[in-house]
Amino acid sequence: MNSLSLSDMAQAPADTSRHRRLTRLSGFASWASFASTALIVVATAYIWLVEGALSDWLAKSVEGIIVTPSPAMVGAAGAVAMAPIVLLVAMLVELGRLFRLFADGRVFNPAVPRRLGRVGWLAFSSCAATVVCKTVVILLMTSANPPGHHILSIGVDSQALAGLMFGFLFLVFSLVMQEALGLAEENRSFV
Repeated sequence: MNSLSLSDMAQAPADTSRHRRLTRLSGFASWASFASTALIVVATAYIWLVEGALSDWLAKSVEGIIVTPSPAMVGAAGAVAMAPIVLLVAMLVELGRLFRLFADGRVFNPAVPRRLGRVGWLAFSSCAATVVCKTVVILLMTSANPPGHHILSIGVDSQALAGLMFGFLFLVFSLVMQEALGLAEENRSFV
């Protein structure tokens, strides 16, 4: 089995098929991250700028609305619902920057562990915020319901758990990359 050390990989010629595949895939992933960010921003702008779109979007995501909440409650629910979206957008931008480093061939750049760590924290935060904010949105959107019909729903689905685990994965990989870069620097000092 072929096994490469970090120093072997750092010295590998840039014209290998593996390297070309890495840079090509990373370039596409960077583009996809930034395109996804733009799409989310456009969709979010639509929700806030088109009359009735925000209340329709929130009503579709919340079951049990008997009485339509006041515009102030809809606005508050919309603002709360934006927190995980803002974190997701920040994560996608950071992912795009990380992939751009890889696409430029800077796999062992000191910026890589920092970006991996940021992506991890943003993924973790976005998933945690989704669970909390969804609960608050449901409370706000059912606040106009008659007594006894307000809904409190706290739920953690498999998607949130997967997102949390991916956040941890990125955080751990950032620490692994920090260790690898430290070892590579230490090895260079011996030579």
